[in-house]
Amino acid sequence: MKLVVDRVMVDAAEAFAPYGEVRLVDGRSLTATELTDADVLLVRSVTLVNRELLHASPVRFVGTATAGTDHIDLRYLDSRNIAFASAPGCNARAVGEYVLACVLAFAAQSGRSPSDLRVGIIGCGHAGTAAQGLLEAIGVMCLRHDPPRAAREGEGGFVDFERVLHADVVSLHVPLITDGAHPTRGLLDAKALAAMPAGSLLINAARGGIVDEQALCAALDAGKLYAVIDCWAGEPQINLPLLDRAWVATPHIAGHSVDARRRATVQIRDALARWLGVAAAPAEWVSAPAAMLALGTAEPLRALQAAVFHCCDPQTLTGVVKGLEAAALGAEFDRLRARFGTRREFLAQPVALPQGDPDTARLLQSVGFPVSIA
Repeated sequence: MKLVVDRVMVDAAEAFAPYGEVRLVDGRSLTATELTDADVLLVRSVTLVNRELLHASPVRFVGTATAGTDHIDLRYLDSRNIAFASAPGCNARAVGEYVLACVLAFAAQSGRSPSDLRVGIIGCGHAGTAAQGLLEAIGVMCLRHDPPRAAREGEGGFVDFERVLHADVVSLHVPLITDGAHPTRGLLDAKALAAMPAGSLLINAARGGIVDEQALCAALDAGKLYAVIDCWAGEPQINLPLLDRAWVATPHIAGHSVDARRRATVQIRDALARWLGVAAAPAEWVSAPAAMLALGTAEPLRALQAAVFHCCDPQTLTGVVKGLEAAALGAEFDRLRARFGTRREFLAQPVALPQGDPDTARLLQSVGFPVSIA
């Protein structure tokens, strides 16, 4: 069996070699001619999988090592009886940690305690729920908005769109949907942005296109909002006026940790094994924890900030992105993703504390850090 696999998928060769001949390709530039003899296609979000790509291929299984599937024409796969698998929840933890890092940085900049902030979460699937859990662990109040989930599950605890927009921070975690009962394209338009309080923060760590970028630029020009933009409507091209105005700007890396990408590879490997009707190969290539981080302070908030920013520091990453020549950003987008995607999640980052307040250890542990007292 022949498998065509995006070379950026973590440990692709090791994970999929037991199932056939693995050919690693550039997922961004993949063409139909590279699939003329392929049985399996394994991609990431940068590859548009549709009739144009697959019509002349013998592909029988498509897997995407991503939680989102808006780059996959699922109707076409179904019409061809092509099996499909994604990796739901694979990057939820990483996205939640990115949001927590942004909220901590925003609280510090505005001179407030994180517990003084209210965060509105739009979209309460895997990533939104992970962000909520981490934020609530440190005392942040979260407001949830998710009409499809509320209607489907009859679940309480959700607020309407108008109320969630009045939070100090609004964090987006919805898929890009263009039609149906709950479309999300352009969800944050000029009217929604105008409803947000002055000085509030918008975080888009979901998909480009959910925010009207032109309207957001106007709101930022007016000095009304701060913006964290991780997802861009024209990826790999970046909206340069929005880049210039954004408080934090990163190249779609909120969910791009080593651990998230390995988790995705494992999920797709297991799905492929199920489709083949064989046992999944052992994951001997899964990485060990990161080296111990020794903190120089036992003060709770400072220790939390130090540990979180060691793993994920969006403002430092923003400095790298904004330091590049504008003309090079499109070409550098994927290289930046690879460079920034080496970060480890909190659960894989052991922390050593100096002797001090046991509340500090509990705070760090509450968001996942393994803690030892030096």
